[in-house]
Amino acid sequence: AEEAAASAAGADASSAAFSGLAGAPGGGGLRQASAALEQLGSRNLTGVVERIEYDPNRSGRIALVEYQRSSGQHFKRYILAPEGLAAGDPVTNAPAGGGVAVTVGNAMTLRDIPIGLPICNVELRPGRGGQVARAAGTFATLVKLDDATGYATIKLASGEQRYVLDTCQATIGQMSNSKHNQRNLGKAGAKRWLGRRPIVRGVAMNPVDHPHGGGEGKTSGGRPSVTPWAKPTKGGYKTRKKDKASNKHIRVTRHQAREGRR
Repeated sequence: AEEAAASAAGADASSAAFSGLAGAPGGGGLRQASAALEQLGSRNLTGVVERIEYDPNRSGRIALVEYQRSSGQHFKRYILAPEGLAAGDPVTNAPAGGGVAVTVGNAMTLRDIPIGLPICNVELRPGRGGQVARAAGTFATLVKLDDATGYATIKLASGEQRYVLDTCQATIGQMSNSKHNQRNLGKAGAKRWLGRRPIVRGVAMNPVDHPHGGGEGKTSGGRPSVTPWAKPTKGGYKTRKKDKASNKHIRVTRHQAREGRR
């Protein structure tokens, strides 16, 4: 019992941040533990990256950072790791007007970030935590700051331009593991490990299972391509609600950006 207590006391604090099991039927056995990323908000904190780690439940890498409170107490937290962040690098989580250096890994409000800089893990509402540009290799670009309205304009990877309050926080840099989309899984089983199950064509199903199902012999479905719920899959059919509340925050949609609007 004493040996067990000693080993528990000497365990790394980072292990406490992992919790939960995949538990989903049909695969996903390797995606069992995920790091708990705590939102640091606008607290003024400075820390040092202890190591860069792999997280099975996200495409980008994560960094274990050891922070120090004003009282001198040390604590560890996980953050999303931007490209170029390495062990031993200092990182800062700064409030508005913090006056910290604009370097990769530092988190600060949009009003303190120079225009044209790539950013990731961007908040859409102050204090809610990062919601945009969190996947591997993604980034947004700060396009404009409007002091009169208090809004910043950011351009997303899709080309969409969105208004965000300039008090929202973002991390400097592009998300890590930018070659994630170039990986070769190698076999069907590797896809099952990720929890992805086989795809069955609608024309191979029965009419009760899919609108393309049924018919004598091989058929083409007998109608334009649709989803299992009869929604069109081709021709640019829009599924976004026209009266969605966040529409007022979108300056240029991704469709307009594709057509060449600036």
